[in-house]
Amino acid sequence: MTDHDATTDAPAARPSLRQRLRHELVTPESIYGTIIVSALIVVVDDGESDFRLMIGVGSTVLVFWLAHVFAFTVAHHGRRGGTELGVAAALGRALTHSTGLLLAAVVPMIVLGLGALGVVDEDSAYLGALWVGVIVLFLLGVLAFAERGARWYSCLTGGVATALLGVAVILLKAVFH
Repeated sequence: MTDHDATTDAPAARPSLRQRLRHELVTPESIYGTIIVSALIVVVDDGESDFRLMIGVGSTVLVFWLAHVFAFTVAHHGRRGGTELGVAAALGRALTHSTGLLLAAVVPMIVLGLGALGVVDEDSAYLGALWVGVIVLFLLGVLAFAERGARWYSCLTGGVATALLGVAVILLKAVFH
């Protein structure tokens, strides 16, 4: 018999699909990115074609992402707590950490792309891109509450509360334009 606790020899439990999705997708960056993309769609619109809207939103998200990567790298490299993190390692962590910001733009950009290509009319693509943000925020909220072990109705309530932020962005568009 050994001196250590038997639980240390047990293999780590494999996370469920829901847990993996939650940890990979429900990040501050993906939530922040979804809100930014929705707000950009509202602000950049101003009668632009879906193609020009897509270019404006995409390039702005790219600038935000680059700024986030830069800030994370600068803030995390160097010596802390007795360990040293080089610039390359900090950059690697920054790239991994900030992925959600870029991923948040993918689905709305696809929807705008469908409008730009004429697959759907541009007004429908514009509204669809906005509502995709609301749906994504709802799903991110549901996943976050589910990870905490909340009951199904709490998960739905959390999803609705998170989605309301997306609705608020759409309502601001209606009020200010």
